[in-house]
Amino acid sequence: MARKSVKQEELQPWQTVRPVEFSPRGPSSSDSQATLVAARQGAGFEVIAGQIAHAIANRASQVLLDFSQTACAIRYQIDGAWESMPPLDRETGDAMLYALKQLCYMNPADRRSAQKGECDLKANKEKFDISVRSQGVKTGERVLVVVAPKKMPFEKLADLGMRDKMIEAFKEGLNSSSSMMVVSAPKSEGLTTTWWVALNEADKFVRDFQALEDKEKPEPEIINVSANFYGGDTGETETSLLSRLILREPDVLLFPELPQPESLEKTLAQCEKAEKQLITRMVAGNAIEAVVRLLAKYPEQTAEILKHLRGVTSQKLIRRLCENCKVGFEPPPKLLAQLGIPAGRVALLYQPFVPPPIEQQVDEKGRPAPIEPCHVCNGRGYFGRIAVFEYLQPGPKLRDAFTKTRDIAKLYAVAKAEGHKNIQAEAVLTVARGLTGLDELKRAFAKKA
Repeated sequence: MARKSVKQEELQPWQTVRPVEFSPRGPSSSDSQATLVAARQGAGFEVIAGQIAHAIANRASQVLLDFSQTACAIRYQIDGAWESMPPLDRETGDAMLYALKQLCYMNPADRRSAQKGECDLKANKEKFDISVRSQGVKTGERVLVVVAPKKMPFEKLADLGMRDKMIEAFKEGLNSSSSMMVVSAPKSEGLTTTWWVALNEADKFVRDFQALEDKEKPEPEIINVSANFYGGDTGETETSLLSRLILREPDVLLFPELPQPESLEKTLAQCEKAEKQLITRMVAGNAIEAVVRLLAKYPEQTAEILKHLRGVTSQKLIRRLCENCKVGFEPPPKLLAQLGIPAGRVALLYQPFVPPPIEQQVDEKGRPAPIEPCHVCNGRGYFGRIAVFEYLQPGPKLRDAFTKTRDIAKLYAVAKAEGHKNIQAEAVLTVARGLTGLDELKRAFAKKA
C-alpha cells in the first residue's frame, strides 16, 4: 500500500506554548467568572492566551499589535529592543483582540476611541499583571500590551547593576537623618523598580517608615513600610494626612510622588527640628536636572532643599551581555584613550558574539556546519537589562552654584570638579566591568530621553 505524504502546516507562535490563564478584574468574583466564560466561547480566546504566553516565554515586557486592512503585525519588546514576530491574518487578529478587550473590560466593538484596561494572568506558576491600551489610527488600530510580573524580579541594588562603592554611598544616604533623598530617572527607565529595591535595602527595622500615597494610585507593598492614603474616599488631603503622621513621630516620610509645596515645607521643617528624613522620587533626565526641577517647583524652599539634600540618583536602562556567549577582546590603546580608561587598567572588554556569514560556517572539511544560536539568549547576544546609575552628592560649591544658575552643563562642570561621575562616565565603567558592550551604549544613548 502506498504511504500517503502528509504536509503538516507550520504552527503559529501562539500554538507552540502552553496558554496563560486569565483572571479578569471584575467588580465581583461572579462577574469576573462570567466575563471569563464569555471570552472563552470566542474564537480568539485560544489565540490571545497563546500569544501572551509566547511573549512571556520570550521575556517580552511589551507586545505591540498593529492592525491594517489585511493583517495584524506583532512586535515584542525584549530587553528594551523591539523584535518583529510572524503576523496574523486580519480575521484571526480581530478575534484575538475581541477576546482581549472582553477580558480587560474594554469595549470590543469600538475600534476608534482610546481605551485602556487591565487583567491578571498566570503563566505556569508565575503571576502577571497586563495593562492594555488601544487607539484607532489611520491604518486601523494600534494596541499596546504591557506585561509585568507581580513578583519583583530584583532584590538588591547590585542586581540592578549599581556598583559596590555607589551602593555603599547610596545606602548611607538612605539611612541618614536630617536629610532629603531623591530617586529619579527618565520616563520608562525603571524608576519604579529602583524605588522599590532601594527602599527594601534601607534599614527599616530600627526606623519607622511612613508612606503618603494617593488612594487612586497605591504602591506595591514594601515590608516594614506603613502605607497611609489620601484622596479617593479617605476624606484626607496629602497635607492633612501629613499633619497626623507627624504626630506619630516617624523617622522617615516617603512621598512616591513629589509632595505639595506645603507638605514639603512641613517635612523639611521636621528634617531641621527633629532629624527626620524625606525620601521622594521623580521623573528627570539626569541627577542635575532633577535638582533643577525641584528648585523650580519649590522656589520658596530653595534654601531648605539645598541644605538638606543628601543625594540624588538617576539611571538609564541598558541590555546586559549574555554571560554564556559574550566574547572578550583586547582593547587597543586608542580605544581605551577614547573611553577615558587608563592603559593597563582593563585587560579585556566584551562584546556580543556575532556569527560569521553563513557561507563561512563550515567544518574542517569545508562542509556546511551552521552555528546554533546561543540557547540562553537565542542568538541576541544580550540577556536581560541592568541600569547605569549616577549618584549625585552635592558639595558646597555645587550647592552654591544651584542658587546662581540653572544651566545644566555649567552645573555638571562644578559637580565634576567635586568628584561626581555623570551617567556617561558610569556607562563606560559598566563596559569596563564586562556587563555590556560598546554597541549597546551607542544604541541606548542615541535614544531620545
